[in-house]
Amino acid sequence: MGSAKARILLLALAGALAAPAVPLPAAPLAAPVASYEISCRLDPEKKTVEGTELLTWTNTTSRPAPTLQFHLYLNAFLNTRTTFHREAGGIARGVPIPDSWGSVEVLRMTFADGTDLLPALVSISPDDGNPDDRTVAEVTLPRPVAPGETVRVSLDFRSRLPRVFRRTGWKGDFFMVAQWFPKIGVLQEAGWNCHQFHANSEFFSDFGDYDVSIDVPSRYRGKVGATGKRVEERQGAGDRVLYRFRQESVHDFAWTADPDYVVVKDFFREAGLADVELLLYVQPEHASQAARHFRAVKAALSRMGRVLGPYPYPTLTMVDPPWGASAAGGMEYPTLITCGTHVIAPATLQKPEEVTIHEFGHQFFYGMIASNEFEEPYLDEGFNSYMTDRVLKATYGPDHPVVNVFGYRIALGIDKIYPVDAERRFFDVSTQDIHAQPSWKFRDGKSYGADTYSHTALALATLENLLGVNVMDRALRLYADRWRFRHPTLNDFIRCVNEVAGRDWTWFFDRTFRSSGNVDYAVEKATSTRAKAPKGLFERDGKLVDGPPPALARVRGYDSMALVTRRGETALPVDVLLRFEGGKTYRSSWNGEGRWKRFRVSGGPRLLEAIVDPDEKLALDEDHTNNGKRVVPDPRAASRWTARSVFWMQNFLDTLTVAW
Repeated sequence: MGSAKARILLLALAGALAAPAVPLPAAPLAAPVASYEISCRLDPEKKTVEGTELLTWTNTTSRPAPTLQFHLYLNAFLNTRTTFHREAGGIARGVPIPDSWGSVEVLRMTFADGTDLLPALVSISPDDGNPDDRTVAEVTLPRPVAPGETVRVSLDFRSRLPRVFRRTGWKGDFFMVAQWFPKIGVLQEAGWNCHQFHANSEFFSDFGDYDVSIDVPSRYRGKVGATGKRVEERQGAGDRVLYRFRQESVHDFAWTADPDYVVVKDFFREAGLADVELLLYVQPEHASQAARHFRAVKAALSRMGRVLGPYPYPTLTMVDPPWGASAAGGMEYPTLITCGTHVIAPATLQKPEEVTIHEFGHQFFYGMIASNEFEEPYLDEGFNSYMTDRVLKATYGPDHPVVNVFGYRIALGIDKIYPVDAERRFFDVSTQDIHAQPSWKFRDGKSYGADTYSHTALALATLENLLGVNVMDRALRLYADRWRFRHPTLNDFIRCVNEVAGRDWTWFFDRTFRSSGNVDYAVEKATSTRAKAPKGLFERDGKLVDGPPPALARVRGYDSMALVTRRGETALPVDVLLRFEGGKTYRSSWNGEGRWKRFRVSGGPRLLEAIVDPDEKLALDEDHTNNGKRVVPDPRAASRWTARSVFWMQNFLDTLTVAW
């Protein structure tokens, strides 16, 4: 550390680790692979967190591990030469990145036997070879860690927090402390999975037990929220207070502090699901919206829990960042989520509800199922967007687009239907990228967001419509139960779908997730003409005579035809509906493999209208306005597309609307 005062500080922090342990439950949810005991101290003036860390790590592979690799996420904000800054191009979440820098320094690293590992710690860049990136570090061990062996590594570190952006940092006395400590990567049979911090990437890590002590100034008393359950509050040295949090079977830890927080408590209780203590750390100007946050998260706990299984942790903490710190909002950590709202948030605008429900949903896909967000980001963000749309639709009904007028967010009287209207941004870039690919390989942030979030939500909604809700829910539950705490891949979900559906649906994922094609079906032509008797030579009594036999000469009704085309690149099965006078209908299906298919009905009632995908099963269809055609123009036909018209109107309103 370089000074006697600093050394004394670290000794004091280390002493907190020796405090009597709080017993863990007898049956952990997941076998611990990477567990952490951390004691840290916040300096609000210097914007730093200094701490000691004891990592307990088990080699779960069949091969010896000669090295350890660590994420040093805050080093993404060291300077403008890091991989994050190069890829971001000065923009994060649509706003300029501030000139405020962050870092995490490893000051000491030793084995349990005292062996000094720090001289062997070097920065590596496994993804892009950028020599200026410091977000991944590797240490060569004095001896390999054998398969099944558990080792302990002790570290001292100093983290400098940036002005809040990209999930973490400070604004005034507000602190969102996330991705803040040296964190070990995931060792797999093929080697270390420890990616750099990219502009679009999120996270992947192993499960473990966390015991974290946080030392803050006394003005933060009662205003510190964190992953897990608070198990201790005591007076620290001088004018400071110490908090201790514990949580088993999670893969990360984040915390927040703000002396302005209003802390509100509630409980979720529902038969068949676990009880959960709900904590809301809300800004004073948003305190009147507390009930909206609680209603939203309870709806998510209930509806997602019924499909995916009960949320298993005893607490859930919701954080409302202050004005000017929205970059910390809309983010997920184990048992802790950050929300987002405005002082003016009309009830007809579901912004606080949408953010709260979406971030809670991450507790399943990011938190417990824990797929690799670097390599398959859609398994978290996209699956969660799909479930978010379901909960919002079932709980609140349609949302409404909003226009920003001099800072006032005004909801328009137009229904925004889930999921198609809510995920409309995908259609702007539908053919720009392969939809299922690592997060840092997308063309840009717009394509990453549209494909990872919106495309996946629409693809899963389409799959639900093709399978049926019951089959889809059983597939989701099998996936959640079988792969909870096990880091599944897309192939694992596909196998669950195939098993529940009783037939192979791999083709669907190949055409939607593993392609860059778009979906668009249209009715190109619809005609209905009065039937006419045939003309020409016909056989009668063994001879050819002029004119049809009496049976063919007696014609009635209309001959109708509908030409349905596939304008998009991706072929999916689709229904076609013909509506006739007198209320008669004719329904058929098409596998969509060709570019067109003609449907004919002879001698029937007059055709009024032809509709492709009449039940709107194909949520991926990028243009619903071409799905129907009337034989005779009728101004009333426009009413059919009133709900869909919001799709087009919102494309215009995007220039006026504050983006998420």
